[in-house]
Amino acid sequence: MKQENNQSLKILLLAFNLQEDVFPLGLSYLKTYAQKFHQDVNLTIKEFTLSSRANYETNKNAQLAALSYIELEQPDLVAFSCYIWSADTAKDFAMAVKQLSPNTKVLLGGVEVTKENLTDDIDYIISGEGEIAFKELIDHLKGQRELEEVHNITTRNKTTNKVITTPKAQIQNLDELPFPYIIGQNHQDQKNDYAVIRMETARGCLYSCNFCHYAKPDLRFFSIDYIKNSLTYLFDNYNFKYLTFLDANFNTKKERMFEILNLIKDNIKRTSKQVATHIELRPELIDKDTCIRLNELGKHLTIDCELGFQSSDSEVQKAANRPTNMDKVKQALSLLNQYHIRYKIDLMYGLPKDNFYKFLSSVRFILSHANQKKIVAHHYMQLNNTEFKTNPQHNKYIKRINKNASSMVIKTEQQTTTDLYLTKLFTDQLNNELSLL
Repeated sequence: MKQENNQSLKILLLAFNLQEDVFPLGLSYLKTYAQKFHQDVNLTIKEFTLSSRANYETNKNAQLAALSYIELEQPDLVAFSCYIWSADTAKDFAMAVKQLSPNTKVLLGGVEVTKENLTDDIDYIISGEGEIAFKELIDHLKGQRELEEVHNITTRNKTTNKVITTPKAQIQNLDELPFPYIIGQNHQDQKNDYAVIRMETARGCLYSCNFCHYAKPDLRFFSIDYIKNSLTYLFDNYNFKYLTFLDANFNTKKERMFEILNLIKDNIKRTSKQVATHIELRPELIDKDTCIRLNELGKHLTIDCELGFQSSDSEVQKAANRPTNMDKVKQALSLLNQYHIRYKIDLMYGLPKDNFYKFLSSVRFILSHANQKKIVAHHYMQLNNTEFKTNPQHNKYIKRINKNASSMVIKTEQQTTTDLYLTKLFTDQLNNELSLL
């Protein structure tokens, strides 16, 4: 589709979310990066809220509102951002878009989508990081690039009907990405009041857990100068209660972590805003110096630490490709307790090689070493494009509630659906008992 020079491309970046008060970070990265190269393109972000309780009427109305917008605007391209809660609706939604606006191209992106999502109603799939691919797809729609030269894309050649999957590309210097929160000339109506502000200081991960997406891209870091300027801008231009860092392991580089936390402290002191900061830490990387410094910072700002642990069982850890030094985890928990650091440590049940008795052992470990009166246990969600899904050796025994979309696991080689349900009931009952202590 080659666009005439006298007519600007009209592109809708669309997402269905479960919360109204969270900034659309992923879509804003796509928009601001594309605008560096295509200032003449009309790029609009629209989010529609689904009910967190999966209320049929609410969700139907959200989809109807989105389709009404598309019918009125007739965009050239609808780029649909897919998450666990919305990817399953993508095919039906794309079919509806084509009925209302046959000339509109439909793009699906996000870590949830795979080439199997390609249908007659879906024109393009972007896999992996989307900024380069989205910019290059706009090049193609403007007649400036061949479709085969667009990275990270799966599409169908309309002449040969052959599926095309192009090579992967990612931005190596993250500072090339415009800070997505900047309110520019095309953002006059942009909201600046959110309960939660999410921010990346890095992409990728040192580790390669089989259930996780984070290790797919290479580990890269935004510069401290970029982060310093970004935090200053956020505190000057936005009102928010929680600042959540999306880094897989915020303590991968300890000194860098404290540089960033001190920048937050300085901005809180400068603006007198009450903001809580959420970070995710690798337990084995926590040492005494880390806890001393977190304790000192805790006098000036609220820091909530989340520790990814998942299981204390060595067989489960091995299957998940998550080797864990249990002695270091014990030491870390002891130090966190000693220095009164706010934290929670997570478990995951339903992983391959897991069973109820191994989960019970993990619970016992938490109750013995962690200073928390609640077991935080997540039911394993098998995600597309992770090793546990793409490797047949791992996947052949795993059943999930929707075999075509990232969703809750309902059966493994070791556990039946009833086993998993009883684990859930046990955890709920245990937490009720713990709350009385």
